[in-house]
Amino acid sequence: MQRYFPLVLIAIIGLLSPACEEVIELELDTSEQRLVIEANLNATTGLCQLKLSLSGGFYESNDFEKINGAEVVLTTSSGGNYLLGAEGNGIYTAQNIAIQANESAYLKITTPDGAVYNASATTPAPVALDTLLVEKNEGNPMGGDPVETYELTAKWQDIQDMENFYRLKIYRNGAFQSDLLIMTDDRLGDGAVITRPIIRQQYALGDTLRCELLACDLAYYQYFSDIFNAEGRGPSAPVPFNPAGNFDNNALGYFGIWYLSEKIIVVQ
Repeated sequence: MQRYFPLVLIAIIGLLSPACEEVIELELDTSEQRLVIEANLNATTGLCQLKLSLSGGFYESNDFEKINGAEVVLTTSSGGNYLLGAEGNGIYTAQNIAIQANESAYLKITTPDGAVYNASATTPAPVALDTLLVEKNEGNPMGGDPVETYELTAKWQDIQDMENFYRLKIYRNGAFQSDLLIMTDDRLGDGAVITRPIIRQQYALGDTLRCELLACDLAYYQYFSDIFNAEGRGPSAPVPFNPAGNFDNNALGYFGIWYLSEKIIVVQ
């Protein structure tokens, strides 16, 4: 789960000189705990999974309290009604959900204390990942003898006359590269072939790379784009903030719907 930062006080500090070695911990007051909801509906497989927990403070770990005993109901604009079953550890799931592109889905969560949280999302159109390419790159940014590495590029055909939003997820030898948050849209190429190199990542001969293309709804795209902006680095990076989600009742988190397409390539 991503780190959440509910803060009452935001402090802005100047750059420290290189000679200063003092470790400073800001006295940031945390607000009262809020419900954190992570809800994903995979329109390709019909699986909906939802995670419930409570938010924590800036300096706390990500092992936050999980919420069990909630009632979670998913309904669709075509008349579908699904009760998500409890799996334990704050996880709720439902399978075989029938939903089509441009159809709306609604989540209603009732927590054990009687609080109710609602969100809705509209199903995007499915988009297929067309091609994965690897290109040899010989060089050594640190100097010395050249080092042979490989770079990955993903390509797919955008749908014309429609706003489309995407996320790419990369797995290297079975391990999800969680440090990569790759979001894109079609504002600069509506209906065109989108070519997206996976920048600042280098792979080696024999690596097995799996790329997932998530054609996602707007709420999902905006939420993870906010996370991308919040995780910026450098003196001009924004201070931590809570990404804007689509749940009511002051809840944190998101309800997103996406279609999944994937391909695998071996670097050789």
